[in-house]
Amino acid sequence: MEKIPTKCSLSCSGNKNRVILRGKISHQPVSGTDFRKEAGRVNARQFYTPDYFAPSSGGRIFPAPHSLREADGLLRLPNGSRLAFNAYGDPEGFPLLYFHDTGSSRLEASLLHQGALRCGYRLIAFDRPGVGRSDYFVCKSPRSFCENLLSVLAELGIDRFGIVAKGGGGIYALHLCRMSPERVVAQVNLAGIPARALASPSGACALLAGVIPLAVDRLLRLKQFFSPDEPGAVLDKLREELSFSDKKVLARPEIADVLEADQAESVRAGYRGMAQDLAISFRKLEVPLEEIAVPTEIWHGCADRLTLRSDCEYLAARLPRARLHRVSQRGHFFFIHHMDQILGSLRRNSRESEMLLN
Repeated sequence: MEKIPTKCSLSCSGNKNRVILRGKISHQPVSGTDFRKEAGRVNARQFYTPDYFAPSSGGRIFPAPHSLREADGLLRLPNGSRLAFNAYGDPEGFPLLYFHDTGSSRLEASLLHQGALRCGYRLIAFDRPGVGRSDYFVCKSPRSFCENLLSVLAELGIDRFGIVAKGGGGIYALHLCRMSPERVVAQVNLAGIPARALASPSGACALLAGVIPLAVDRLLRLKQFFSPDEPGAVLDKLREELSFSDKKVLARPEIADVLEADQAESVRAGYRGMAQDLAISFRKLEVPLEEIAVPTEIWHGCADRLTLRSDCEYLAARLPRARLHRVSQRGHFFFIHHMDQILGSLRRNSRESEMLLN
């Protein structure tokens, strides 16, 4: 498989940018932190993005206008279960499948609504089994879920598509890219994937994958019975772990409202779906990263305290056609400020993919 061109540039007046091309450094670090000792082991392109991009809506993020709690549709799977989805962005745009993070729901994608609308993408987010409004059914692997998903895309009139995945949703995205590379034109990964999915398989991981669904379900039920969380309590706990940049994001009412609704929606039918989704994240990837040839843009906030830079670097170094972008002075919610740029990188990769396929 031909690799994408290695020539690139990134410049901005008044900002110091660092670009790594195949482990070689040019320019200076953005934030003054010296990462030179680690650069040699990164076999991927990293782009340090200056903090000057802002949403064209005047700095205010507006989620999708329709009710956050409503599902746009329910798709009937071959096994009889229903899969809930919401569509955001441009109804006539090129389709992007959105894979939400572990512990979230399809509503998470509403944060990208305005960006998808401006960039001309139709962003379609699905609840996984037992999450949100999707029916619960036993799903033992990402491959199983992706097989079900591919079986119903025809109902939405989708043949070829791109992918946007956040956190644990990236595990499903990678499997889908390997299963159907001729249909996926490019993918964007936000904040990498859990390191446990990249680790070598072990008996402990296998045991945890079997025990966690039941344990999480029981523990969460007991906690909610004896000490139920008040609205916003989950976000209050999250704020304690976040960087200053992320705390500023959560201080915005329109963002906090979406995240609160997303958390509530993820467990609206109970905790079985979340527990199963978490258990799947403990399984090792079933496909070698080196065999996933779909063009991939990996994004990570330099001030992210919830995910590790090393996980993103590991992923970027092993995917044949990956580029790693690190956003300076931004944390876990970096995409809130950089939606247009992130989706723009997907558009660029989509064009390159089309050129190689045609």
